[in-house]
Amino acid sequence: MSSRPTVLLVDDEARTLDLLGAVLEHQGLATTLAKSPQDAIRLLRTIEFDAVVTDVVFDGFAEGSLVLAAARDLQPRAVVVLMTGFPDVEAAVAAMKAGAVDYLKKPVDPIVLAAFIHRALQEKQVEKDDLAFADLVEILSSMVAHTIERVDPYTAGHGSRTRKYCRLLAQSLGLEVKRIERLELAAIAHDYGKIYLDDLSFLTKNGPLTDAEFLAVQRHPVLGAKKLGHHPQLAEVRRVIAEHHEKWNGTGYPHKLAGADISQPGRILAVAEVFDSLATKRSYKDVWPLERVVELFVNGRGTHFDPDVIDAWLPMLEEHGARWIRQPMADLEAAGLSVQA
Repeated sequence: MSSRPTVLLVDDEARTLDLLGAVLEHQGLATTLAKSPQDAIRLLRTIEFDAVVTDVVFDGFAEGSLVLAAARDLQPRAVVVLMTGFPDVEAAVAAMKAGAVDYLKKPVDPIVLAAFIHRALQEKQVEKDDLAFADLVEILSSMVAHTIERVDPYTAGHGSRTRKYCRLLAQSLGLEVKRIERLELAAIAHDYGKIYLDDLSFLTKNGPLTDAEFLAVQRHPVLGAKKLGHHPQLAEVRRVIAEHHEKWNGTGYPHKLAGADISQPGRILAVAEVFDSLATKRSYKDVWPLERVVELFVNGRGTHFDPDVIDAWLPMLEEHGARWIRQPMADLEAAGLSVQA
């Protein structure tokens, strides 16, 4: 890798190509230009790139997918970004499943594109052994923001709020600092696997899930753990993500673990995640009243939830619950979003 990250830029609009290339160069990126998918694929066979940015439609045909496929085959470590004038959620999801890191609407602001490439390359550094906790937080937060929160914007803030509740619970229960850090990372990324489900329409569905949809969604903890890769620093994070829908009595998913077979951080995340989900208004449900939420945790002590975690959690709800139950709506309003009744 050179001192400047190398970028292959592919577009059949000459003015767009020249403008983007000039600005990316000015922003510290070494760019190589290609005017067709065929030219891009030839370059991918001979030159190593850190990132590939390609249009989707060339002369009326969606040949950008050919560039994406070639990049994934020939240079699997390269970051790939797709650009299109006709974006939609389904196409963006398909692109990310195929290995693209994002799907941007044209006209693309070249300054924003340069910043995004730099950030995406930083996210690749998650594979390094010596990353600090703060760097991992930033990387995982960005991964979530560019995937699941893009598809379902009403989940904005869910990971960060769940992280806060997990940290407070873990501190109350006396977990050591390193385990708390890993738990916080799992809380941020616990729903990351949803982006890899075959059908994402249920995420914004106006109504309860069917049995088949619920069965499909049960795959997301395992998918999320798998898609975080194999870095040893994230081993416990992956375990906790895979466990966050397990139940104390063994009736949860995906593996029907019970009791102490579920890690203590996994048992903590199960409580925090349920609370924030109940506090979030969706198209198919309103925010639960705090009294009803407390009743659910009391009744679930020793069945759904670890009794020790609930015993630490209930005093927190008594002190902070009235404010916490309003926080998801406040976060949506701050993001300029609202949920219709």
